[in-house]
Order: sequence, then C-alpha cells, then structure tokens
Amino acid sequence: MEKTLFEKNVDILRQTAGKWIDKRLVLLTAAQFAAKQELIDGKEFTAVTDKLKKAVSIFSPLRTITFPITGLLMMKKGNKDTLINDLLEQYETLRSAGLYSSPYTYIAAFLLNPATKPERIKNIYDEMKRYHVFLTSSEDYPAAVIMANRPESAEKLVSASEEYYRFLSQNGFRKGNDLQFLANMLVMNGMFQKKTARLVLSAKQELENNGLKTKATHYPALGVIALSGKPKESAEIALKLKASPVLNWSKDMAIVLASIFTSQTIIDSSAGLTATLQAMVQAQQAVVAASAAGAVSAASSSGS
Repeated sequence: MEKTLFEKNVDILRQTAGKWIDKRLVLLTAAQFAAKQELIDGKEFTAVTDKLKKAVSIFSPLRTITFPITGLLMMKKGNKDTLINDLLEQYETLRSAGLYSSPYTYIAAFLLNPATKPERIKNIYDEMKRYHVFLTSSEDYPAAVIMANRPESAEKLVSASEEYYRFLSQNGFRKGNDLQFLANMLVMNGMFQKKTARLVLSAKQELENNGLKTKATHYPALGVIALSGKPKESAEIALKLKASPVLNWSKDMAIVLASIFTSQTIIDSSAGLTATLQAMVQAQQAVVAASAAGAVSAASSSGS
C-alpha cells in the first residue's frame, strides 16, 4: 500500500468534488485508485461527472451517486461515453424486470453482466424477500445482480446465503441489513461452506486482537478480508490508516479501506478469486455510496 498516493488522491478528490461530498466516498474512491497504483486525473473525473449529470434528469437517483459512479466508470476500460450509455441501458433493463428506481439500481446496473437475464435477478431478489421480508430492499439489488452470475437456482443461492446468515448470527454477528449483505457477498464465491464462514470469524478476531473494533458496517469488509486470506496484513494496514491525518474524523473507515488494499494484491496476482473479489469490493462500495446518498437526501429534506 502506497499511503502517500492514497493521500494525494484524497486531496485531488476534495478539490474536484468540493466539501459537500460525503467523506466516506472520497476515501473509498481514493483508496481504489491508490490500490491500483493510479493517481486520479481530476479534470477527467470532473468531465465524467458532468457527462453523467447531463445524461439524466435532475430528479434521477443517479444524481445522488454521480461521485462514486464516476470513480467506478473511470476504473473501467473503454470510451466513457459508451460506458455511460451502457449504464443507462442496463438500468432500464433492470427496471423492465420490476426493480424499483433507486441509487442501488444504478449501481446494480453498473455491476450487471449483459448476458444475465433480468428476470433471474428479480427471482433472486424475491427469494431473498421470502426469507427476510422486512430486511430486503433495493439495497440488495447489487448483491442479487452479482449472485445471478452463478449457475445455481435462485432457491439454492438464497438458501446458501441464509445458512451463512444463521451461522454468523449464532457466532457473534448482529442480525440486520449488514449481515444479510455479507451473507449474500459470500455466496458470490460459492455455496455455503463452514470453512469460509470460519474465515470470516477469524478475520474479525484478528482485527479485534489488534485493537480494531469491528461494527456491523464493517461486515462486508470482513468478507473481502476473509476471502483475500490476509487478515494479518489487513490489520496492519488498518492500523496505519487510522494513524493517518486523512482519517482524523473517519477512523471507522480504516477497516473498509484496508480490505480494498489487501484484496487488490490478490486481484493483481490473477488468482481464481479475482472476479469474485472485484465484485465484492464494488458491491461494498454500493452500500457505502447509497447509504451516504440517503443521508444527504435526509439532511436536504429536513432542511427544506
């Protein structure tokens, strides 16, 4: 991890996005570029953001997440105008399958494999809702999209997720949206295995042994760290990040950012987990991005 590059990216994004962007999104996007050893082009970032805004109406949910979507698009190879058009088309594909309009729907559209049938995604989502009618919401769209890439039936996929949910909740994890998201993420790597579930427990224990308190918001990051197989390295990176002045008011983000840096070493090695880890990191960003968007919307509503 090149911390100085991370800090440079944070500075560039602050100058580009202004003070109104949620700091969590700035840190997350800066880390993703730094993990790839890339310095962000501030002018290009602004240009892509402007193109996204012009592509939709002022009432579109995409307007609330243009910052993280810009970051994701910039890390993707290809013409940015084409990528934006693809994003909008894939969003409409998901809407045609019965998914509601939301910031999560746009992030799900970014993650969508064009070869995946939208009806299959809706089936997986409906199956999730059968198990957790009150927990399941548009927040689960990105996970449903990625789970749909697997060959198993919707019933088998969601049943496996439920096994992870129950196992982890019986071993100290708090029930709720964050745990459901973690369980769904683990299924992206395959059907339920106790070995995988125990890797998550070990990752949590390793972080806590190093004085890093884990919260429900860290659950997705624990999944990434567990599958990366480097909990010790993750703990070391998280401790270094906590000591950085960049995280003075966002120390809870240290574990999330550490998971990005750790997973990138696996992705760079072209290991078998590459596609899964990339999807998990992007899905993790979906949760942070949309929750930040929700907080901004709530603040705007209360102030009007």
